[in-house]
Amino acid sequence: MTKIVFSKVALENLQEQALYIFEKTKSVQTADAYLEKMRSFIVEILTMFPNSGRPTPELALDTRKLVYQGFSIIYKVEDDQVQVLTIYRENIPKL
Repeated sequence: MTKIVFSKVALENLQEQALYIFEKTKSVQTADAYLEKMRSFIVEILTMFPNSGRPTPELALDTRKLVYQGFSIIYKVEDDQVQVLTIYRENIPKL
């Protein structure tokens, strides 16, 4: 089974999204639920289909991009794990 590992940057990106959703909705439950859905999507898809995202050589070697509701998830497939590098909504990722 493929292990999914979130980088420090990816975890910070998730926290930023939680804060943004909370600021818009004023609901901790809504922010938590959205992030749990996103995280579950990432883990489920990349565990079963690690190469499902499109290659993104323009960002970094051997990276792929998966999209979830307008968010780009940049990741790298390694031997027995997938490393989620960054998650962003803007046009320019933070790696």
